[in-house]
Amino acid sequence: MLYLSRPARVACLLLLCLPLLILFPRSSWAHAFVIESSPTENQVLDKSPSQVSITFNEDLQSAFMSIKVTDEAGKRVDTGKAQLNPEHKATMEIKLIPGMKAGIYTVNWRALSADGHPINGVIPFQVGSGSDAYTNQTAASEGSIASRLDLIAVRWFLYIGISLLFGALCFRLFILPSLYQGKGNAAEELDQRSSAALPRWPVLLWIGYGITSAAILISLPLQASWDAGVSIGEGFTLPILGEALQFTGAGQVWFIQMILVLLLSVTLIYTLDHSISIRQRRLWGYSSVILTLIVMLSKAFVGHPAAATHPAPAIAADFVHLAAAAFWIGSLAVMAVCLPVAGVELPVSERTALRQAALRRFAGWGIAMVAALLATGIYGAVLYVPAPSMLLNTSYGLVLLGKAALLLVMLAFAASQFRSARQAAATRRAAIGLRTELCVGLLVLLLAALLTHLSPGQAPAVPFEETRTTGEYNVTLAVSPNAVGSNEFKVTVQDRKGAAVSGIQQVTLTLVPADPDKARQEFVLPVKQQPFRSQELMTAEGTWVVKVHALTASLDAIDADFTLHVGGKK
Repeated sequence: MLYLSRPARVACLLLLCLPLLILFPRSSWAHAFVIESSPTENQVLDKSPSQVSITFNEDLQSAFMSIKVTDEAGKRVDTGKAQLNPEHKATMEIKLIPGMKAGIYTVNWRALSADGHPINGVIPFQVGSGSDAYTNQTAASEGSIASRLDLIAVRWFLYIGISLLFGALCFRLFILPSLYQGKGNAAEELDQRSSAALPRWPVLLWIGYGITSAAILISLPLQASWDAGVSIGEGFTLPILGEALQFTGAGQVWFIQMILVLLLSVTLIYTLDHSISIRQRRLWGYSSVILTLIVMLSKAFVGHPAAATHPAPAIAADFVHLAAAAFWIGSLAVMAVCLPVAGVELPVSERTALRQAALRRFAGWGIAMVAALLATGIYGAVLYVPAPSMLLNTSYGLVLLGKAALLLVMLAFAASQFRSARQAAATRRAAIGLRTELCVGLLVLLLAALLTHLSPGQAPAVPFEETRTTGEYNVTLAVSPNAVGSNEFKVTVQDRKGAAVSGIQQVTLTLVPADPDKARQEFVLPVKQQPFRSQELMTAEGTWVVKVHALTASLDAIDADFTLHVGGKK
């Protein structure tokens, strides 16, 4: 019979409630992208501008941003360092030298988005109209910098280290002691039996701590070099590290993590100190668990969750997802590494019973962890991949599918292990299955590390077209591509017979956002001939009410309202 301890039952209940997070607003940006610039891309200006400004869809971090404006000869024409607009943290700008000559100029920009990923791009523009050879010089788009393999590897090792550390602690504190409940053992005998059952456990614990500490220590220089666009060696220099620590979220979180790692070294030493009482060692063990959980929580404050429209539920889901995976994979490592030599000082019958009981006890906790992984995984998929088609046509979606497939493989192995635990003769087969399941789990952690360095992307834009009947008229509104950025708005006014209404004097569009924090927009369409067209800028995704107001020659008003759902940048 499957036994669920009280903590596991409570965990199951709480974690199964996590799908309620889906009720929160689901919009989540990927890496930041440009929604407006001055000058605009490929714009031809009659006179030289006084400054260049670039506006993004979200606030930027103030570190490692730059704007370099050069002429055709490669000479810089900007006057200094780029800065954020004090009144609008999503806009960075730089002053230009006065009296720029006619010609083609290139704006090379670089910024650090809220999720900690560097982005860059090129915006060409022209002063005067003397050049006929002007072509689009865009060389890079937002988020086009490929993630470096070293960053992915460090994140993977961090996940492995945390899993070994957290799993080893939890297995020793919550699973192993309960194997001896109800046998009347004294406290000291219980501790001795537990230590004999896991002779390799201290080594595994320190390996996990060492990998975690090393991965955290080296992560900031590598991240800073990527953010600043410099070599890895330069990432270890004091100016680069100082700017990262002072102005980036990753740097501030790194500082907290280093303090936590130092505290962990102390609590782990006392956890393994046999000169103090069992109760004291367990209290130090619980302290180590709490510190490890805080390390995992701090990791969620950097990356996609922190850049979500509503970061609190996204951060909570990311934290629970990692904690559940670490408990599961770390416990597998304990059973795969320690159980084969478990209880060498115990009788053979008790040794076999110990291994079977460990698998059964872990199965109960495993159900709670699977519930957490499923709930938070579904929430994350809805949050970062809002359109099902994005699972197949984006790198993020494909890696996410691969991760989900591997989790299903792990579940299949887990079910097999639970069945094997009932059969004494299946001990060797169970050991092989544990090692295989652990290897699959390490691949899951690798894909999880890769996901942190991929942009989820945006929901594909779907052109909008609807017709509303108002009085004697049919008003049709079409918006293409219906995405953040430049869009064509097209309005047609017909009578009940489908004939175009003549004599329209004015057509005004008013865009009212559902989000009160966003500003409404209003613009007038030229009324030369139907359909009335205008190229306008959509500043943000989300839901907008578009109010169409047309005025006839006889001063009759024609009004129609449309609900427009704007997707991400196309």
